[in-house]
Amino acid sequence: MARPAVFTEPGALLYAGNCRDLYDASLAGKVTLSAWTRRKYPGTPLGDALPQVLSVGGWDAASPQDWGLKEHCNEGVKIAYMARGTMALRVDGQTHHLTEGQMFVVRPWQLHQFGDPHVAASQIIWVLFDVGVRRPHEDWLWPDWLAWPARDTERLTRLLSRNEQHVSTASRDVARSFHDIADIVAGGDIEGDEARLRLMISMMLLQFADQLESQAPVLDEALASSKRTVQIFLKRLPHALDEDWTLENMAAECKLSRTQFSQHCQALTNMTPVRYLQMIRLEAARKWLSERAEASVTEVAHSCGFSSSQYFATCYKRRFGYSPQETRGII
Repeated sequence: MARPAVFTEPGALLYAGNCRDLYDASLAGKVTLSAWTRRKYPGTPLGDALPQVLSVGGWDAASPQDWGLKEHCNEGVKIAYMARGTMALRVDGQTHHLTEGQMFVVRPWQLHQFGDPHVAASQIIWVLFDVGVRRPHEDWLWPDWLAWPARDTERLTRLLSRNEQHVSTASRDVARSFHDIADIVAGGDIEGDEARLRLMISMMLLQFADQLESQAPVLDEALASSKRTVQIFLKRLPHALDEDWTLENMAAECKLSRTQFSQHCQALTNMTPVRYLQMIRLEAARKWLSERAEASVTEVAHSCGFSSSQYFATCYKRRFGYSPQETRGII
């Protein structure tokens, strides 16, 4: 299983390879994909155009599909509009049933999937920005070509980083701008239409910021805190137990000092990071020993991050009062 636990590891569910099902469906003629992209996102390469845009465009599925996009994270902030049809969108465990005229925002640390499990007949238009963040507490950096005053980019950042409402109804102006973005991309002239697309994306963002502000959302500073980063890391850590975690690299994964990371971990779990890590490794091992009869104790130990099966057995018996071998006769 690819793991969602880390923010930067290439093996995590962070990367654009999770769009493979969409790409394959487009090659098979099941869906029309019209997107300008960079890195590994499927579409026409942007080259040097539109710095910090990872993908702009959309898909058009005229009929119900036999594929979906599995749970993953993006490398940027996705702002998208439901131009037609319906869609099941799951974000951080919460399912939304999108309908025509709605829009959604997904941030880089938010696990999400499209389809339940398959994508319905739908047209979605999106812009995916790399604003330089992978974690909630990092500073957002919007593209220079927006040419906005700092106060306006700061306003947009606050509205998106301290408010995690996933779905809203698009205003008429925002909807029109998304359709204009899709029309420009469909024209296929990246070099000739870059300036026009920059203006249209900037207009959409300005209209979207105004729309959000008009709704008077309650902004929560805790959503953009380093404690939130650690909270997400710890929640996903059970999916990456085989990593060679130390206090140093856990803190580095959260882009925090060892002291900051340890303080947040203690506040969230009432344990030191190393003690918490050992606890969830042992709990996972007990579960796997009962569920994976074909796996040896050594294999389970290694899967849970113990390099020595003897040390694993010692820690296991100290915690549960019986050996790993005895577990299979108890549970």
